[in-house]
Amino acid sequence: MKVIWKTSILIILTSFLLYLWSSNFTPLQQQVQAEGESSGSTIGGQEVDSLKKEEIISLLNKKILEWKQNSTVLTGNNVEIEIEPEWFTFDVEASVTQYLNQVDTPWFAFWESPPTVHIPLQFSINPELTALIAENVQLNTDETLANITNQVGVLSTEPIETVALDFSMFESERIAFELENISFNTSGLTNIVSALNEQVIGSGEVFSLLDHLSDVNLGASNETVDFVASVLYSVILQTNFEVLERHSQGALPGYLQPGVEAKIRKNLNVDFKFVNKETVPAILKIQIKGTDLLIEIYSVPLDTEATYRLADKVEIKPRTIYRYSANLKVGEEQLLQEGKAGLRISVYRTISDKSGPFEKEELIDQDYYPPVNRVILKSSLVPAVPTVTDPDLNIDLNGDGLPDIETVPTTPNPSVEETNDEEQPEIDESTGLPEGSYYDKAGNIINPDSK
Repeated sequence: MKVIWKTSILIILTSFLLYLWSSNFTPLQQQVQAEGESSGSTIGGQEVDSLKKEEIISLLNKKILEWKQNSTVLTGNNVEIEIEPEWFTFDVEASVTQYLNQVDTPWFAFWESPPTVHIPLQFSINPELTALIAENVQLNTDETLANITNQVGVLSTEPIETVALDFSMFESERIAFELENISFNTSGLTNIVSALNEQVIGSGEVFSLLDHLSDVNLGASNETVDFVASVLYSVILQTNFEVLERHSQGALPGYLQPGVEAKIRKNLNVDFKFVNKETVPAILKIQIKGTDLLIEIYSVPLDTEATYRLADKVEIKPRTIYRYSANLKVGEEQLLQEGKAGLRISVYRTISDKSGPFEKEELIDQDYYPPVNRVILKSSLVPAVPTVTDPDLNIDLNGDGLPDIETVPTTPNPSVEETNDEEQPEIDESTGLPEGSYYDKAGNIINPDSK
């Protein structure tokens, strides 16, 4: 009997001690936890150790309000979307409840330290943001949303990176290409290729060559970037993409064909722009193959194809320009510049249906390449003209030893001042004739006053 009694008392005492350590005895439990080390647990990136539930809720609401005062940007893969704070609805109560459930230890494990827990804030995303991401077909919507969830869940204000869609999962084909020989010093070409290769051009996206090369050192020479722009232009002419901005070099280049070249000037904001008019994205691929530059456009198989042609060619002959110099001998001349014919030409593009009779031709651009004039340097010295005496004027019939016909110099002596008391008529500056005078059809001067 005594044994049973002692056993009962022991059970009761043990149960009472366990009760004191249980979660039902909060003051004692909090005191024991306070004596231990902080676990460093966080909710939404905010440390909430040793805080009561109400304090945690107040802290998180304050931090969310501060986060909404800052702007967050979704960027990358040719996308930049400013994220509106109103697109996110936070559930602080549910977040705190999740946290308390994870840090709570069972009553029978009172000797264990509370676990360290890091959980993000729970929230929902407005469908408007999802739709904006989905409009950019080059993006992986699910993985981009996962990036947003990870950063917004901890109230980060850093830019959020988008995730590009892996186009290797889709069947694609080359819809346009150009292979052009590199026949000059290609300073900076490798950097340009690295900046442009594997660029995804989304449906409706405007592609600016200057923007994509903004961080590239183009060097002092414009020749390389003009070459890349020209080859890219010839590729775009083989697609349904709309050319928004293109500038001619104004001179016939040593590559491609006249009318199929472009000019880029970073300091003058002279750009080459085009927009993807297809409903699917495209991939720009550019690489150096030996001594050639290869530019390609890949996309999913399309129903249409594009070709271009050059027409309306008009050759413009050069002029010959004479310059004069006293340093050359009489009659001597030198060729300073050989002439070269200019050209006027038009570029047309035809869009046709692969499986039907549909065909549309459009004028893309008209270019004018001025001729290079022929320049000749001639002597400005005039050859001396010998005096020729007419023997008929020297006949002496009266025998006085002098010619019978007196010759009068045709050129007045500049040393003798001519005087004329008669009033001189006023000269009309526009015609160079006396006022009231005019030329008749034979070229004679008619003066009505002399009649």
